[in-house]
Amino acid sequence: MASSGNGTIGAPKGVFVALATALKADYSIDYDSMTKLVDHVVAGGVGGICPVGSTGEGPLLGRADRVAITSFVRSKISDSHHLIPATVSVTPSDARIDLAQYHEAGATSALVPPPFYYPLEPKAIRDFFVSIADSSPLPIVIYNIPQMTKVQISPVLVGELAEHENIVGIKDSSRDFEYFASTCDQLRLRNNQTFSVLTGTDTMLSSTNLVGGGGTIAASVNLVPKLVVDLNEATLRRDYDLASQLQIRLLRIVQACRMPGFPAGWKAALSLLGLMDMTVAPPAQIAETSQVEKLRSSLVELGVL
Repeated sequence: MASSGNGTIGAPKGVFVALATALKADYSIDYDSMTKLVDHVVAGGVGGICPVGSTGEGPLLGRADRVAITSFVRSKISDSHHLIPATVSVTPSDARIDLAQYHEAGATSALVPPPFYYPLEPKAIRDFFVSIADSSPLPIVIYNIPQMTKVQISPVLVGELAEHENIVGIKDSSRDFEYFASTCDQLRLRNNQTFSVLTGTDTMLSSTNLVGGGGTIAASVNLVPKLVVDLNEATLRRDYDLASQLQIRLLRIVQACRMPGFPAGWKAALSLLGLMDMTVAPPAQIAETSQVEKLRSSLVELGVL
């Protein structure tokens, strides 16, 4: 199902997997396991795949591997699936190189976080995203993850950036519901109905959809894609009783997988499901045996295993 991917299938809305990266014991990419994982999430009904982000350990991978993974995923999915890799950018020039190579690899858009390390004023954040979007061959999805970048992109600024024709959405992983709701409200005030606001916090999916969210890009979709798809669809058709039940089940699964740490817990869960090895990119450490056994018990009790 190879596709060229050209960034023309619109703003991403729905359920997208923050794809984990399967690694061999020598830390090379395990493409056989990546195939199993991609097949698993596609069978679960995802609308697209977001490789080499936080869950995919992108900041710990070299550019060659990040681009190779993006190209590989493109070869495994259909034209109708979004492919949204993440940049790893401290400088605008690095982000532009990522975007150019992701475009060549068949991406449909790209997740772009603000530069990390130094604190940034709102004008610096705005100038960064505008300059990147002006020259990008791909549509941009802003990546707000302040616990990693130490940079918060204000809802007002998101509303302003949403006016740029090449900035089509935001993934908000702040775990801050008021921030998410305020961002949606900024778009409502501007009558912007095309920009997509996605949560990276799967435990808030039902709530964020209620205030104007457009779905999720989440780690849990690796493990239980159909559950997240069903939850998203239940909220869209306003079946709140079912949505509540599914959200509580997803909450328990996410909390169980968080216990060994991130992203080691997700790697351990996927290993227990037979989809990949537990190896994480250095210098991160794999989950301890005791943590894996506790996770196994939890996932059996929750009906995942």
